Amino acid sequence: MTTTCALCGLTYEPGGGDCRARGCPLASGCRMRHCPRCGYAVPDEEGSVLARWLRRVFGGKAAGAPRTLADLSAGAEAVVDALEGEPALRARLGAQGLARGVAVRLVQRVPAYVVEVGETTLALERRVAEAIRLR
Repeated sequence: MTTTCALCGLTYEPGGGDCRARGCPLASGCRMRHCPRCGYAVPDEEGSVLARWLRRVFGGKAAGAPRTLADLSAGAEAVVDALEGEPALRARLGAQGLARGVAVRLVQRVPAYVVEVGETTLALERRVAEAIRLR
């Protein structure tokens, strides 16, 4: 099973070898997943009852979970990690300058999500804002 690092976006196969290679003293009983590129660690939900409980209580927004543009607060900046949804929607967003690695700033949330992408200002519906994953 592969996992994707929420910080740098690397897709990798988690395992105890990464922990041992980094010199972790808890490598044999480690309940964390460490990204081999950046070292970012998140709880291993398969091996940790606490991590599963937190995911259930907080509705999938536990540490390490990617957030969407709809979750961003007004005035905040972030970097686009992925575009989800139908191919036509992804193509339209790409044509407007939204792509992986692009910095965005959310200007306002109500009545529409207004986002600045470089010198471009876009107004988006909530469903479109939820299709834009951020780092």
